[in-house]
Amino acid sequence: MGILVRQSLFNTALAYFGILLGFVNVVLLYPRVLAVEEFGLTRLLVSIATIAAQASQLGAENTIMRYFPYFRDTARKHRGLLAMLLLFGLAMSLLAMIALRALHGTLTAVFADRNTLYGAYGLLLLPIVLAEIYFILLRSYSRSLRRTVQPTFIREFVLRALQTVLIVAQWKLRMPFGVFMAAYASLFLICTLALVLDLKRSGHFDLGWEHRWLPGRLKRSLATYTLFTFMASIAGMVLGNMDQIMIGALLGRDALAQVAHYAVAFYFGSVIAAPGRALQQVATPMIADAWKRHDHGTVSGLYRRSAFVQWLVSGLLFVLMFTGMEDLFALLPPSYTGASLVAFIIGLAYLLNSSIGLSAPVISMSRSYALDAYSSIAMVLINLIANFFLIRSMGVAGAAWATFIALTTVNAYRTWFLWWRYRLWPYDARFLIVLALMLALIFVVPWIPLTGKPMLDLPIRAALVVAVFVPTAYALGLLKDAEAMIRKAMGASTSKVAK
Repeated sequence: MGILVRQSLFNTALAYFGILLGFVNVVLLYPRVLAVEEFGLTRLLVSIATIAAQASQLGAENTIMRYFPYFRDTARKHRGLLAMLLLFGLAMSLLAMIALRALHGTLTAVFADRNTLYGAYGLLLLPIVLAEIYFILLRSYSRSLRRTVQPTFIREFVLRALQTVLIVAQWKLRMPFGVFMAAYASLFLICTLALVLDLKRSGHFDLGWEHRWLPGRLKRSLATYTLFTFMASIAGMVLGNMDQIMIGALLGRDALAQVAHYAVAFYFGSVIAAPGRALQQVATPMIADAWKRHDHGTVSGLYRRSAFVQWLVSGLLFVLMFTGMEDLFALLPPSYTGASLVAFIIGLAYLLNSSIGLSAPVISMSRSYALDAYSSIAMVLINLIANFFLIRSMGVAGAAWATFIALTTVNAYRTWFLWWRYRLWPYDARFLIVLALMLALIFVVPWIPLTGKPMLDLPIRAALVVAVFVPTAYALGLLKDAEAMIRKAMGASTSKVAK
């Protein structure tokens, strides 16, 4: 448990450093340095590459974490698992790149825009997809080794820091856009190489081909699990990324501009999901171990505590976002202002998503993993159908509502299933107390008159919210789980130093 807490705190801290850099990039730099269509193209390429990479790795990310306990054997270099992963990654990367190259003409027609940017630079998808497939596989291997901080540092901090350097260089040097895009794509390759070097430096990049082990019975189990988790592995990436792809396909000649507007608003709203992502990265391998030991108590404790801590932290973040919404969008060019509704809807969707804690990994690591696949397929289908109709009728706000509908519907079902099947339930009266505190701040803080200058008002309002929320939560006894987690982390760190 000490490892879980300590690495969760590290991952959360890194995630928020990354969010700060992301704020600088997405709000202050990209919209001012790049034309809105150029910015939209970068978002569109990353969205397509993300979905293509997730589809190409066929659910291997979850499969590695669930089955790593069976391969764990340091003396035998984990029975050649890494070598098999790299070979699998090579095969799937080649297939994905061949398919994207063959579809380039079709995609150019689908994403036709007045500047023909996709047609000129769409093939930069290929190196990004290659980098993403290998990063996903190596990240899951690293997490299985309980090395969760390093891939988080590379993805959340290093990648965004490199992007900051690149966009500042573009601002100062005014490179041709083709040179900028080539450098932009290369950043993903650099980050994947950084993860390889980290594993090698730590002594974990041993191929172990001579020790490879995959008996027939385990092979059949792996194949069955991978089949059921294939759609589950891409569902999370579909939300947001699929929205941007469908906006690009459905909104005509100004589509790339609309993609840029949606991407900025989605970024604001999705910040609320950061604590859950950080916790899930660390907890998933531990849940897999607990299910393997039939340790229902550990699973129940992780599920219950994670739900409340995520609800508490995400609630604070939602209030900060809502009360600072007007100031946030005042920092952007005027054309972005209409996307504030998108930020609110996405923020609300991820706030509700945080309240179910680790339900997705609890299901996917259990014997009911097929349910995770079915519910994820349902989420993707709901999102696709809702996007098709709502984007046409409501524009970018329709994409946000599609994400909200898909997330809340499927999460409600998953929560009911865990109670019905395993008697796991995350909620208690404290959730209502946090909700009441959030509503009070949402209704009061925006009415407090300040300077009228966004750069000053934004930090002042944030300080007011934190100054009320945290002491009130402490006085009401809502911080006990968080305090216990921090004490365990500090105790584990102290014990490690003493040894």
